Amino acid sequence: MTAAGRVNYVSWLLRLLSWDGLLPLCIAVAPNGVKLLFPNQPEAIAAAAVLLPIAAFLLRVRAGTRHIASNHCSKGVRFLQYCVFALGITPLIMIDCFIVLDHVQPGGLFAIRTPEDRLFLAILITFYLTTMAIAMYPGRTIPVADEEGPWRVGDEE
Repeated sequence: MTAAGRVNYVSWLLRLLSWDGLLPLCIAVAPNGVKLLFPNQPEAIAAAAVLLPIAAFLLRVRAGTRHIASNHCSKGVRFLQYCVFALGITPLIMIDCFIVLDHVQPGGLFAIRTPEDRLFLAILITFYLTTMAIAMYPGRTIPVADEEGPWRVGDEE
């Protein structure tokens, strides 16, 4: 038996790319802005290493829990999504800290020197993206006859 309705794959992919692509990129670039605003003040980078990851973590928690709460999944699936979401974002706050701290000590933790380093990084990224893809699954929506767009019923042409 198949479930009725369709999954909006475009929305799902865009959500993953924005929260799991753009936000980490902003975290990685933000210390450059801090250096420009506060030149020759390493304390500013240290403060950013604490504050930016916490702010990003709180933004992700709020956006992720709101998305899961409003998706088209059953309560059991939502519970699983909350668990997978928590599992996926918990190590991310530490990764964000290390990304920011890399501006203080370049070539530190995230210096990729060996094939084992690349493998570890690939596993970490794969784990994170897999957990977020599961957690952000939007569920199936039932098409409405008067709805506009690619979900409209009666577009058999």
